[in-house]
Amino acid sequence: MPVSYFINKSGLINASGADLTDFINRMSTNDFRNFPAGEFKYTFLTSDKGRIIDLINFVNFSDAKYFFCTDGYENKIISHLNKYIIMDDVSLSKAEGEYSLITIFTDEPAAVSKELFNIELEDIKKNKVYRINEKDILFQDDVKFPALKILCADEHVDVYRKLLKEYKLLSSEEYEYIRINAMLPEGVNELNEEINPMECGLEKYISFAKGCYIGQEVIARIESQGKIPKQMVLITSETGFEKGDKIFNGEKEAGFVTSAIFYDNKYSGLAFIRSAELTESGNYFVKKNDGNSEVKINSKENK
Repeated sequence: MPVSYFINKSGLINASGADLTDFINRMSTNDFRNFPAGEFKYTFLTSDKGRIIDLINFVNFSDAKYFFCTDGYENKIISHLNKYIIMDDVSLSKAEGEYSLITIFTDEPAAVSKELFNIELEDIKKNKVYRINEKDILFQDDVKFPALKILCADEHVDVYRKLLKEYKLLSSEEYEYIRINAMLPEGVNELNEEINPMECGLEKYISFAKGCYIGQEVIARIESQGKIPKQMVLITSETGFEKGDKIFNGEKEAGFVTSAIFYDNKYSGLAFIRSAELTESGNYFVKKNDGNSEVKINSKENK
C-alpha cells in the first residue's frame, strides 16, 4: 500500500530507580523478567478488578527509561502506580513539554527507515528501539498493522512533516477509519475502566506464565474459564450510530458503541457485545429518535 502517515498527541512519563523494571513487572500484565536495554514492550496497567488503566509502552534505554501512554493519562497513571510504591526505589514524573506520536503506515518499514533515517531495523521480534536524536525515538510496531512510529517532541514535528513531504498526511477521519477497521483499541474510547484487556483482543500483551500483578486474579480466572464477558467487534451500518449508543439484540440490551466514524459513505465503529448475545443470527440495532438503526457485526475475531 502507498506510504502514508498520521500525527497525534502522546503522553510521556519519565521513570527511574533501581527497582523500576521489577516494579512494573509486578504492576502490569506483560513479562519484564527479561527486558534488555535498547528494547520496548507494551503492557496493560490494570485495576484490582482487572479493568484497563491504560496500555503503555515501556522504553528501556541504558541511560533513560520512560513510558508513553494515552495523551492526558499521565497523572492518572502516576497516581495509580504511586499507590503501590512503598519501599521500592522507583520515581515517576510527567515529562516536561509536549510530545507527538507519528505513525507511518508502510508494508516495508525497514526500507522506509533506511531511506529516511539511515537506520537499519533489526528483527521486529526483538522489539528494538532506536534514537533519532536526544529526544526522539523510532521503532517498528505491529499492534494491529505494520508501521514505523516516531515519538518526538512537539517542536520537532515540522521537521518530520518536511521529511515525510512525499507521503500522504492522513486526516483525522482517514486515520480513524483505518484504526477502527483494523480493530485497534485506543485512548479513552476503548482503554478505560469499563473494559478488561482480554475483551480488546490484545492477549499478546498479557503473560499467563509469570507471577502476580495487580488485576491478575481476575484476568487469570477469565482465561482459565474461557468466558470473556464481552468482546470488541467491528460494526457497520447504512443509517448511523454514535459513540455511546446502546446496541440491542432483539429486545435485549447487548452492548455499546465505543468508536464511530462516517467515511466512504458508510458508518463504521467499534463496539463491545456481551459474549452471550454474540450470535450469527443476532438482530442488532441501536435506537434512534427517528427509529431503529440496523447494525451489522462484520467481525467477531479481534485478535
